[in-house]
Amino acid sequence: MRILKIAAAVLSAMLVFAMAFGTVYESMHTSEQALAAVYHNPAVVALWALGLVLGTVLVVLERERMRLWGYMLWASLLCVFAGALLTNFTGESGVLRLQPHQLVSQYAGDRGERLNLPFEMTLDTFEVQNYPGTMAPVDFVATVHIANLSQPVVISMNNIGHHENYRFYMSDYDGHGGVELLVSHDPWGIAVTYMGFALLLLSFVVMFCDRKSRFRALWRSTAAKVSVLMLLSCGTTFLAQAGETRPRTLPKETAAKMGDMYILFQDRVCPVQSYARDFTCKLCGSTSYKGYSAEQVLAGWLFYFEDWKKEPVFRIKGGEVRSMMGLESKYASLDDFLGPHGENIIGMVLDSMKLNDPRRSHFSAANKQYLQIISLLNGTSLKIFPLTGKNGGFMWYSPSDKLPDNLAEDEGLYIRKYVVFCQELVRQNDMNTLNMVFEKQRVFQKRHAGNILPSDAEFKLEKIYNVITPGRPLAVGAILLGLFFLGLAITGVEKDSALMRRVNCCILILSAVYLSLLFVLRWVLSGYIPLAGGYETMMFLALCVAVFSLLGGRRSTIMLYGGLLVMGFVLLAAMMEGVRPPVSHTVPVLKSPLLLVHVALLMFAYALLAFALVNSVAALLNRAFRAEWQESVLRLRDVTLTMLYPALFFLVAGIIIGSVWANISWGNYWSWDPKEVWALITAIIYSIPLCLRWDDRHPMLFHIYVLLAFLSVVVTYFGVNMILGGLHSYA
Repeated sequence: MRILKIAAAVLSAMLVFAMAFGTVYESMHTSEQALAAVYHNPAVVALWALGLVLGTVLVVLERERMRLWGYMLWASLLCVFAGALLTNFTGESGVLRLQPHQLVSQYAGDRGERLNLPFEMTLDTFEVQNYPGTMAPVDFVATVHIANLSQPVVISMNNIGHHENYRFYMSDYDGHGGVELLVSHDPWGIAVTYMGFALLLLSFVVMFCDRKSRFRALWRSTAAKVSVLMLLSCGTTFLAQAGETRPRTLPKETAAKMGDMYILFQDRVCPVQSYARDFTCKLCGSTSYKGYSAEQVLAGWLFYFEDWKKEPVFRIKGGEVRSMMGLESKYASLDDFLGPHGENIIGMVLDSMKLNDPRRSHFSAANKQYLQIISLLNGTSLKIFPLTGKNGGFMWYSPSDKLPDNLAEDEGLYIRKYVVFCQELVRQNDMNTLNMVFEKQRVFQKRHAGNILPSDAEFKLEKIYNVITPGRPLAVGAILLGLFFLGLAITGVEKDSALMRRVNCCILILSAVYLSLLFVLRWVLSGYIPLAGGYETMMFLALCVAVFSLLGGRRSTIMLYGGLLVMGFVLLAAMMEGVRPPVSHTVPVLKSPLLLVHVALLMFAYALLAFALVNSVAALLNRAFRAEWQESVLRLRDVTLTMLYPALFFLVAGIIIGSVWANISWGNYWSWDPKEVWALITAIIYSIPLCLRWDDRHPMLFHIYVLLAFLSVVVTYFGVNMILGGLHSYA
């Protein structure tokens, strides 16, 4: 039996290595090449089959100790594997191209062959639906007529067309009224796979409810407080900018008036304040500069260019870029970008680089900073003038755009000369008149845009959101407070332990309320569930950490005292580049309720795995610095195991919901995308100690394993986004 378990562990490690290699191989080649060379390689498929056979043998040999949920769990894995085989051997997929009013009964298969449909289809209409007042698409809607159906079928993003076991998904359009649909015909594989998914989740539920399961025994045994010793050190450096010479700009009140105007930014109508904050963040990595607000920084570049072009406001990443510019620090001025004849030296170097040059990303980032200033100076980014075109279409214009031909002469002159007039008022230092000009521009915008503008309530909410959005000080403060509370625990100040718990709980409650407020505000302002990008998911993960810390604080001291510390590191990771993405519209495919469920489940899992990591670190420090460490290490092992069971459930459930969502949106529930693969790798890695149960004999080895296992979480979230790429990598 022991040999079989070791063989199972070795086989799992081989599968993990093969899948990890596949993600690296895909980053250097194409997805199709990775599928052929790794994931669909006969040797890798044989490893999966051998694993199922070996697992079945273990289940049979352990039948006297197996519980109902164990049989259900293994049956679900067999079901998923059988479903995958059925999909591979009996399913068909391809691309169907439709033109208006043209009968079609064939589609192109994935291998280039022509496949027949048992019915004819006709495209009646196709429409790109945009967000009000913008050109940003909210959905792509095709109305299709299928023979023998009395009603037309509407196909859009996240809305599949069904007929006779064929499913049709919106994929693309050609600009001439035609559409491209993905076709999937898989009557057996999907049903069997979904049955396996349901059985897998049900097995976890039965296990959690089984009074004789190991999880329930651990849950009862960890009801007492856990004694934790954790020696951590942290050094922080604060740089003061007092006494520095500051460039000129508008007074704060006048700049705020400018920030109250509307602008079309990232295909969304929002306050100029939102644009100014993003502008400042991308420039210097913060929403303020030398005590100036973001609106003042924007106004400084617009009205006091001679002062600001010499200011070292550009935060330059990459040693090669700084070396080429001759910088001694991380910051550059606009003059540093320019050669002897006023040319953009960064842009010239970028143009000479090969596309696969590893230095390209840093040079490209610096060039974008330069172009951001250029687009402001030539006016192309200042789309603050809403107008109705000749054909009734509504658009936002900048002073340098080509204006509609039917525009009145006085309004055209007003738009062309608006910025110049404001600059003249600044030269005359007439701030009172400038304030009135900014206010009259708001009146102009409301008169022309009407109902297209966001409501006054939404406008005020966005300004509030911009002000309360956290920065690095919040993350650093949470880390320092977490270290402080753990330091008090280390000193063993028992008389203050109750007070420590109350204060820690209050801070966590305030943090959870604050992060929840940010989440709701971003949801209301964007119109979609804010879980689509790296920053948004990390902020939600910080909220999950705070909530789990409060819920688990009664049973585990480490979850309570370590909650602030973990939350602080998560917030710091969210802001590692110093940029908080502005509220924006999302792509149509992400406007699905499954997004919230999919991402939330994964964030729950990551939060619990982060606490398991902290537990294991505490156990290792106990072993290193305490004479009587055995009891505390065993208790921490029990706490860690108690968290691993629900963490694995959330992780598996998140993967399953993501697969269902992918099947709804793209017609394929598993595409071997790097993030999918690494999520599966993480699930396998954390399931090994729960299945083999060698923690009873080697508790310290278990803690070391959990510590190293967290690397898979880091790769899943950060490694895929920053290195491996794929469909799930966040911009």
